Amino acid sequence: MRLFLSAQEAEQPLQSSMKAFLVTLDAEQQELLTPTEQILPGQTIEYALDYSNVSERDLTEVSIIGPIPEGTFYLAGSAARGKNGLPQFSVDDAKSFHYEPVKYKINQEDGSEIEKTATPDLYTQIRWRINSLQAGEKLTLKYRVQVK
Repeated sequence: MRLFLSAQEAEQPLQSSMKAFLVTLDAEQQELLTPTEQILPGQTIEYALDYSNVSERDLTEVSIIGPIPEGTFYLAGSAARGKNGLPQFSVDDAKSFHYEPVKYKINQEDGSEIEKTATPDLYTQIRWRINSLQAGEKLTLKYRVQVK
């Protein structure tokens, strides 16, 4: 199974890259992170989203979105806190984002709606909202998924 690894590079002044690492354990049960492009069912992948403000001015209201690829699911609690707090999650292909617990509505046959709480396997994207990224500042945000 081939895994989409590259984040689209943002327009100047914000540059970005996305790296994927296979998470394994060594003989002493310490985690090892190995760059990877190929994945197998059951493996855990850590994504690192690197962003750099290469301009000479501060950027405000920066939104960073990471994919949760089809065939994988988000590992609950694995997302790094952003510099402004907790990440938000989408269950509708980035139409909306919510802090956990993520709620969504289902239409019933009788026309009524019921609200449910999404489990991490329903997440499609993860987003961090950054209030300000100073000139020259670099930021790395991480999260993990498991291959189904």
